[in-house]
Amino acid sequence: MNIEQRLLKSDEILKRIKTVKDTLGKDLIILGHFYQEDDIVECADFVGDSLQLAQIASKQRDARYIVFCAVSFMAEMARILCLPEQQVFHPAREALCPLAEMAAINEVERAWSILQKTEQKIIPIVYVNSRADLKAFCGKNNGLVCTSANAKKVMEYVFSQNAIPFFFPDENLGRNTAHSMGIKDEEMFLWDPQGQVSGEDLECIRARKVILWRGFCYVHTAFTVADVKAIREAYGKDINIVVHPECIPEVVELSDYVGSTSFIKNTVEKAPSGSQWAIGTELHFVNRIKRDNPDKYIVPLKDCVCREMAKMTGLKLLHILENLAEGRPSEGVTVDPEISKYARIALERMLEVS
Repeated sequence: MNIEQRLLKSDEILKRIKTVKDTLGKDLIILGHFYQEDDIVECADFVGDSLQLAQIASKQRDARYIVFCAVSFMAEMARILCLPEQQVFHPAREALCPLAEMAAINEVERAWSILQKTEQKIIPIVYVNSRADLKAFCGKNNGLVCTSANAKKVMEYVFSQNAIPFFFPDENLGRNTAHSMGIKDEEMFLWDPQGQVSGEDLECIRARKVILWRGFCYVHTAFTVADVKAIREAYGKDINIVVHPECIPEVVELSDYVGSTSFIKNTVEKAPSGSQWAIGTELHFVNRIKRDNPDKYIVPLKDCVCREMAKMTGLKLLHILENLAEGRPSEGVTVDPEISKYARIALERMLEVS
């Protein structure tokens, strides 16, 4: 990125991005996550949650270049799902997901080895917020990926196979999904990757319906019971509280609705004019819903920003695009072919179930 680019103002950045997009035409597709800032959303050809973007990436066949504006695991997902001849670019490669870093392949393989000693049929489910090698692990072991939008469907699929779901790395999504299916806390086993597993633990696992991993999203676990109570006290019984399923179960239990980012968006959009909403998810997304629904009263449950998503900027996107237009593309996203092969299997199983 040169000095001239660094000095550009926002409106000039957007203007130059539009010029490059017009130049590249159908050769270029820009994907953006709901949590991105407004400038990125304005430039994206498709905006959605993880499931929607996975579906879109899997169907791209004409574009030579796919630019993914989100965190790293999503760009990897696009690389896995698109055609080999297509190139995938991630303008903010330093944007990682802390949740995705809470489960490493060696830790999961160790857990899997121990779990096999229970002699139970166990199927691994990895949340999309994870590294590619964990998705590949699931692909190799009859498992599949899930998103917050389809976690229940994926868990139902595992139960239909008369198996126990081994759900990682987000404990809260797994626990809240199980709760929605009538499964109680005492019917779940929480796997601590830093802990030791005894023979007594193995006996305990045999009697459980779900195995969860101790991991969390720092954005969504920032919402507390006190936040919910404060909103209720401030706005009374007419306020509707909707939260993401990565929130802690105590917050979910006190809320009126729980669902993925696409669920939250659709629920508020379809709500009656004049209705009041407090939304418990990433702040950029909440503010955009508020702006797009001026006929409703909308507040954040609390101001919580994903610092990693915020590392993506219009200037970084412009840098990638102008390099493409000038025939000197930046380094693309790569995934080891063997990992990609099995990760794709796990992702395709997810898309089939969804």
